[in-house]
Amino acid sequence: MGKFNLLCKLSNLVVFFLVSTLYAQQAESIHKLHQELYGKDIPEITRLQKAEDIIPLNKSVNTDLSAAVFGYLPDWEYANGNYQYLRYDLLTHIACFDFEVDRNGNVSNPANWPWTDLINEAHENGVKIILCAVKFGGGSDDDADMHHLLTDSSAIENFYTQIVNKMKTYNMDGVNVDFETYAAADEGAVTTNFMRGLAERVRAEIPGAEISFASPIINWGDDYELFEMASFLDYMFIMGYAFYGSWSDNTGPGSPLTGGSRNLTTSLNDDYASVVSVMPEKLILGIPYYGLEWVTETSSAGSITKSFKSSPRFSAAEPLGQLYGINWHSSSQTPWFAWNNGDWNQIWYDNSHSLDLKYDLAVSKGLMGVGMWALGYDGERQELWNLIDTKFGSGELPPPIVPTGFNVTGADVTSLNLNCELPDNAEGFELLISSDGSNFDSYGIQFSNYMTATELSADAVSYFKINAFNSTGASNNTEVLAGVPGAESSKVLVVNGFDRTSGTNNTMDYITKYADPLLLNEYIFSSASNEAVYKDLVSLTDYEMVIWMLGDESTSDETFNVFEQERIEAFLENGGSLFVTGAEIGWDLSAKGGSTDQAFYSDYLKAVYIDDAPNGNSGTYYTAEGLEGTIFDGLSSFSFDDGSHGTFDIDWPDAIRATEGGVNILKFGNVSTSSGYAGFSYEGTFGEGMLPGRLVHLSIPFETIYPEEVRTDILGRVLEFFSTNVSVEDEKNNLPEDFELSGNYPNPFNPSTTIVFRAASQADYTLNVYNTLGQIVSSLSGTANIGTNNIEWKAEDNSGRMLASGTYIYRIIFGELNKALTGKMMLVR
Repeated sequence: MGKFNLLCKLSNLVVFFLVSTLYAQQAESIHKLHQELYGKDIPEITRLQKAEDIIPLNKSVNTDLSAAVFGYLPDWEYANGNYQYLRYDLLTHIACFDFEVDRNGNVSNPANWPWTDLINEAHENGVKIILCAVKFGGGSDDDADMHHLLTDSSAIENFYTQIVNKMKTYNMDGVNVDFETYAAADEGAVTTNFMRGLAERVRAEIPGAEISFASPIINWGDDYELFEMASFLDYMFIMGYAFYGSWSDNTGPGSPLTGGSRNLTTSLNDDYASVVSVMPEKLILGIPYYGLEWVTETSSAGSITKSFKSSPRFSAAEPLGQLYGINWHSSSQTPWFAWNNGDWNQIWYDNSHSLDLKYDLAVSKGLMGVGMWALGYDGERQELWNLIDTKFGSGELPPPIVPTGFNVTGADVTSLNLNCELPDNAEGFELLISSDGSNFDSYGIQFSNYMTATELSADAVSYFKINAFNSTGASNNTEVLAGVPGAESSKVLVVNGFDRTSGTNNTMDYITKYADPLLLNEYIFSSASNEAVYKDLVSLTDYEMVIWMLGDESTSDETFNVFEQERIEAFLENGGSLFVTGAEIGWDLSAKGGSTDQAFYSDYLKAVYIDDAPNGNSGTYYTAEGLEGTIFDGLSSFSFDDGSHGTFDIDWPDAIRATEGGVNILKFGNVSTSSGYAGFSYEGTFGEGMLPGRLVHLSIPFETIYPEEVRTDILGRVLEFFSTNVSVEDEKNNLPEDFELSGNYPNPFNPSTTIVFRAASQADYTLNVYNTLGQIVSSLSGTANIGTNNIEWKAEDNSGRMLASGTYIYRIIFGELNKALTGKMMLVR
């Protein structure tokens, strides 16, 4: 769990709370901003869904919730599949966003409409489906269009008619009007009369239908007639967010519960005081499932902002908060965190702790319930559903969240070890096993997060996923990982760094695309989540080769966080071989990253970023071919997925090229190499390392290449490049002038480490290892050869007994040459 540091000296935030609030609520709509950001290029869903197949609401179902739970579901979240994670037992209303309205009252449908599968599942579970009619002002032309819609009798009649017809056609249970940021002159009686007429018309033609309005958290100038509208509407959804945003000069909370001059509490006490005092059951308090991310001047709360980066969904913000350490802003009762990637960055967001307090506010005021912008923004994470269940549902101990840090590593010739972090509230784990990565059977219940799967087929792939459970229920399953038991220790580690779920098709089982090609190339392997690597549950330096899969990972989830960068840097500096593939690595690290990200991209991933796609054209190029004289020489043209071949659409593959010293090995089909390449190889040292390592970097995710025969060929060429020894001639040309110590790896280590040094001449040596008291605890001797030498030390004393954890000094003395090399290492038992 993240740490919560109370920050008490924050009185300076009061001033800019007021400044940001005044600007934000008058000028911005987060619904509009997200529509513009996420509503572009929504993928088309090919399955056939018919309006006539929609079933009516099952009114006999009782959700057993003590309050209404109303969520907006945007069409982009439906398209990316996040609607599959909805808990219908913890919802009362789903507002389908967005049915856009033009100036003449014409109402268009959301993308991929009708959502027959979602509507039917909601109706089966007694959840009401609400038509969300959307129109935004904010400019002179937009305001004029809004005025025409609200006042022209023909436009009004057309709007009312189309709303009623759509509700009847799609068996919808209500309409929510989300009209925002338009001229103040139209916000009062004009809007009230428009909404009154809609309510009368809908109720006359669809008895029992609900009519609601998305209302502002602050009623600037008392323009909206909130009490009057509440008297005839079924309810109003208070948009309790956007106190801070892209416009803010300082960082701060998007939805402060308290603090500053305006916040949720003051809004209910002031702006909505008359409604709260007479008919609080007409109000739903809307809360944000998104955060705000800035590049900042400093790491302090309320820092001056340098630029606005994004409004990350909860599913992206929460794991980053856990990674970098969550601070608690006591004035506003919200979490935030900061990190440095060459620039300071801050994210302010809401999590289960701050939302719990906001829900308490709604309950204390007797409101109808709570709601969120937006459903799907928590992805498959369970914390926020668990909070709703605890607060308004069963009240029971929530089920555990999905275990993190999952990894599968070799044990012996017929066994594999499985490990993960222990989630809160977990009483045990269910281990699922498969031979093909698709059809899983239960391997049994485990009561430790350290597990071993035994009696497995030697030299065959076994796939695994796990979930955690307690007496209340079980978490969702982890991603699928795999391993191959064998007589030898696996030299290859596959790391799944593809966490992104929004705006892509992440089935969490793409390791299946790597497993058979590895085995066909006669390599056994282990695998791990990226969390297992940066939390040091698995060490990269235990392996000779690492395959890091990043899929369609982008700025919505960090491609390489700073801790992952540190682990990879150490691995490459110690002579490791890295095969990294992903479509958006350069976009995230180079185009959008800080100076540290950019240095890592250049110095360790050895890449120059050219464009977000070849020639800047998305969804255009889906073939590539190898280049002569490289490891891909003779590799004929092949294809990668456009979204119709079982993985995900690589519509934005980075156009890149190698830095000096690298070799461009792969080009896009029908693209001049002057516009960039699709991959390159590199052999040499990295950073401060003395040992040569190797790298193959592709901007085409390996898992999206088809057919399997091509993937097998490509991976075979990469593995051959990694395993080819440096020639004697190359070694001679790279000899040191004297004796040089490269260091030891891994370090820290357990149970053994390898000390590496290079010699310009042959010489006898003695290795002495000293404890912190200066006593020699172990001695080894041998003869150094010209070039690179390795000494394995097994952390044993001269009698073969294991030594205790601690820091040790080693000294290599070279015979009569009066030469010595000294280093330090740490043993961790």
